[in-house]
Amino acid sequence: MQENELKAYIKENSPLIFEYINKEILKDIGVMSSNFFVRLLDEFFNKQKRVYDEKITADTLGYYLITEVLGDAKQAFPFFRKDTLSLDEIFKEAKVYFNHVKFTIKDDIFTILLVQTKAGVSTLDEEIIKFSKQFPIKTFGLEEFLSKNSNITLDESMQKLKEDVKNIL
Repeated sequence: MQENELKAYIKENSPLIFEYINKEILKDIGVMSSNFFVRLLDEFFNKQKRVYDEKITADTLGYYLITEVLGDAKQAFPFFRKDTLSLDEIFKEAKVYFNHVKFTIKDDIFTILLVQTKAGVSTLDEEIIKFSKQFPIKTFGLEEFLSKNSNITLDESMQKLKEDVKNIL
C-alpha cells in the first residue's frame, strides 16, 4: 500500500484500527493506550530515517508501528505501563529479571525480547536475552474486524482519537 493510501485509510478507520491492534495483535501480549497509538503514528510517519516498506498494509501496520518506533530504542522496563504500552501478559509469562524490551520483525514473525544489559540499566552493546516470544504476523483480518464493528457508535475517547489522528496525518 502506498504511504498516502495508508494515511487516508488510517484517518478514516483509526478508532477501529486501534481496537484491532488491542483485540487481535496484542491480545496475548498486552494493551496499548489510545494516546500512545496516536504518538506511535506521529513518530512513524514523521520519522526522518524511517524505512517505509511498500509491503506494509493496514493489517500489518500495528506490528511495524511498534517495531519501527520502539524496536531499536531498547525501551526501559518502566516505560511499559498503562498509559503507554502495557505488556503485562508477557511480563507474567516471562518471570525473569530484565531491564529493556526490544521488538523485531523478521520473515513475518513479530518478536518481543526481554533483555538484560551487562551493566544493569546502562545501554551497552553487550546484552543478554532473558526471554523472547514470537508471534506470526496476522496479514489479514482487519477488513473483517472493520465490517463486524462498523456499526459501533464511537464514544468520546474514540472520537478524540480519530481527531488526534486526523491532526497528525
